[in-house]
Amino acid sequence: MHETLKIKIDFVKERKRPAEIFQAMSSYIEAYEAIGQVMVRSFDTQNEFALRLEDVETGSIASRLKAVPGRLKGWCETAVFESSMKLAESIGDLESTTTEEEVNQLASEVETELAKFNVEQMVAPQIDRKAFAYALHKLSEANKRLLPEESASASIVETENVTAINTHWRFNANPKEMFLGVTETKMCADKLYVRAPVNIGKGAWSMLSASTNSRYNAKIVDATWLDQYQDGLIPPIGPKDVMEAEILLEIYTPPPGKGKPFVSSAKIVRVLQIHRDVGLQHETKPLF
Repeated sequence: MHETLKIKIDFVKERKRPAEIFQAMSSYIEAYEAIGQVMVRSFDTQNEFALRLEDVETGSIASRLKAVPGRLKGWCETAVFESSMKLAESIGDLESTTTEEEVNQLASEVETELAKFNVEQMVAPQIDRKAFAYALHKLSEANKRLLPEESASASIVETENVTAINTHWRFNANPKEMFLGVTETKMCADKLYVRAPVNIGKGAWSMLSASTNSRYNAKIVDATWLDQYQDGLIPPIGPKDVMEAEILLEIYTPPPGKGKPFVSSAKIVRVLQIHRDVGLQHETKPLF
């Protein structure tokens, strides 16, 4: 079954400059198309994502949209629509997005969500950060067309999945000037607290480094260990347990004056040991 995305704007009645409402709707559709295209390309495919208009509702203004048929597999369409809703939830807690690290964090959350729908695939989703920044910029521009007292939402038709679009959120950066720095690959061993494990699929786990206090998402590519854990052969990892592992890090360093280095990607190559109930006793050391 092909899902239908509904974008709804509740506008001020007898509004001046009414054309801006229709411009806003057009901008939201363009933004969601751009976000969807970035998500589709994250699966290492050259398929194109595009929306087609199914219906328009009046009262408030609402557009019902489907993916253009025949271009994507059903699971991929579902992944894009559902992950777009989760992105709206993440942005709902933010006032703005300004830095490359903030864009990277949102992209990592999207990758984790996309991976839930990609359990049979060997390639983990990898969001193009610069293209994602451009898509976020489009969403921010759509928000700017609404008055402060107006609101918007996104939903999946015939479900209870309705998410408010944070129309006050702004993307305060120039995508052209982002992600022009240098990425360095580093292999290291570390002890990690698991903040959020993934019990199904190949999504990234949320980690806290016990040695550096750095927080990042890491994909576990130690397939044997992951299969055993998700099959219940390894006891669940608790909040006071520590994973000792070999990790492949990608550390992004922005151009001078553009921010601090951060972990842009992490893979757990080998899980060495799970230390049970060891608490939070560790000495913090800088990562960079």
